Amino acid sequence: MTSHLSQDQMTEWVLGTTDQAILRHLETCPACTAEVQEFRNTLSSFREAVHATTEQQLRLRKDKILAAEPATARDWYPLHWGWVLAMVVVLITAIFLARAPNAPHNYAGDDADNALLQAVQGDLDREVPQALAPAVLIAEERNQILTSEDAQPAQTTAKKSR
Repeated sequence: MTSHLSQDQMTEWVLGTTDQAILRHLETCPACTAEVQEFRNTLSSFREAVHATTEQQLRLRKDKILAAEPATARDWYPLHWGWVLAMVVVLITAIFLARAPNAPHNYAGDDADNALLQAVQGDLDREVPQALAPAVLIAEERNQILTSEDAQPAQTTAKKSR
């Protein structure tokens, strides 16, 4: 290369582009090598200045926040977590103490339940409910009386016709 590197080529080299032509030129040209080194030093100084300024700003903000916070709040902070921990322990203890023990299973109650279910099933299987059984008897008796009365007039008319 007869001419020196352009600013774009130097920037690409500093940013990590590996172009063999630029590498050969930097090996042979002390002026471009010095300029690339100066550019790297400038970027490094800029990066360090940005980091230092950022850290200083963060420290200042932290100091402002701590200065604005009342001293009593900072003093009570550990005590606050102590109270929270104590309340959690009390809550867990109350949960375990309030749990009712499991009641023993009452098998006699199961037998009574089964008997009741069988009685209900028996009532459902009937054609007439138990409460209406006397009415059914009365209806059957009435029907017998009516059928016997119907049979008697037929017998009397048969006797008359003879």
